[in-house]
Amino acid sequence: MVSSINNNSYEKNIVLLRSAFREYYFKHSKIIEIPERIEEREFGFMLFEAGMIRHLSFRNIGELLATLIKEVPSDVYCSNAYYRFPTYDMHEKQWVGADLIFDIDAKDLHLPCEAMHSYIICANCGEPQEIKADVCIYCKTGKLNHVSIPCNKCNYGLKKEVKHLVDFLISDLGIKEKTISIYFSGNNGYHIHISDIEFHRLDSQARSDIIGYLIGNDMMTESIGIRKAEASSDGFLVKFPKSGMMYGWRRRIAQKLGIDQTSTTKLHNMVQQKGGYSGFKAELLKMAKDIGVRIDPQVTMDVHRIFRMAGTINSKSGLTKIRCNNEIESFDPLNDACLLSDKEVNVEMKVPIKLKLRGQSFKIRKETARIPVYAAVYLICKGLARVN
Repeated sequence: MVSSINNNSYEKNIVLLRSAFREYYFKHSKIIEIPERIEEREFGFMLFEAGMIRHLSFRNIGELLATLIKEVPSDVYCSNAYYRFPTYDMHEKQWVGADLIFDIDAKDLHLPCEAMHSYIICANCGEPQEIKADVCIYCKTGKLNHVSIPCNKCNYGLKKEVKHLVDFLISDLGIKEKTISIYFSGNNGYHIHISDIEFHRLDSQARSDIIGYLIGNDMMTESIGIRKAEASSDGFLVKFPKSGMMYGWRRRIAQKLGIDQTSTTKLHNMVQQKGGYSGFKAELLKMAKDIGVRIDPQVTMDVHRIFRMAGTINSKSGLTKIRCNNEIESFDPLNDACLLSDKEVNVEMKVPIKLKLRGQSFKIRKETARIPVYAAVYLICKGLARVN
């Protein structure tokens, strides 16, 4: 009985989502960004009931839009890579380069507020779980997904991390600000695209090295002037580098410790307080992790990855992946990226909900409610409601 009800609800959900997404692509086609060298990119679609289709190619935005309106995919992806033959199998595409892209996601920040607005939903039957378990307490088989309704603190934390990354890219790596594009991902994160052609030919290892620098991997005590004395495992010498402490990680560590080129005695005392060379080295590694940027390494290292296309809808939320460079301070994803219809529809709630979308507050405690399509789609995509 539960299964048949869920199947019926699933079909109703798909009908609503497809209708809302198709209307979006009719009305908001100008928001979709045409990627540079579009004919050299691989595209991919996730279809509502047919899975992923990859190795697609389009010559212009007109061809792409016509396909979006006809097929109405749940998600639209475009490669960061450029290929001579983008429709061929991967080993035959002939890779010629790739944009440098970084991903900052709320799940990687481990924000303390996350537990206050998260739900556990079964991926199989769609039922919310009131207790923590290994499998669904209803169907006994489903994988459990953690669903988050981000709050203002989440958005603030994410934007703070984005600005932290941009600071690293400009001041440490010399990337020009005009080549940096910031996008809200359409769900719980941000994508930072680098269009500087000097980075296009970097392979996975070179991109891994950039990641290592940004997150502070393998920070060396010698780089800030702490050298190990040969006579003792924890003995040390303090000798600041001739090039100074005003650049890169040296500057960041110096600011954290409150030292400069003249602070030999102060730094010596700090190292002693930590138990010598080994103790200070362990402390330095922790410090570097705190100072570094929290990004997903795999996203940047993958030179064949397909990324959500700017201006398209994210099926995990019904929100749009949208550029927000100039408005990053004031950008509110639950308002500025919420672009679906405001027509009303009846939904059945799985859990009581309190949220704010497009400037309207929703506090739904009853089992059924009539709400705007944009709110209904958001809650359905999150697995917290179904079409009534």
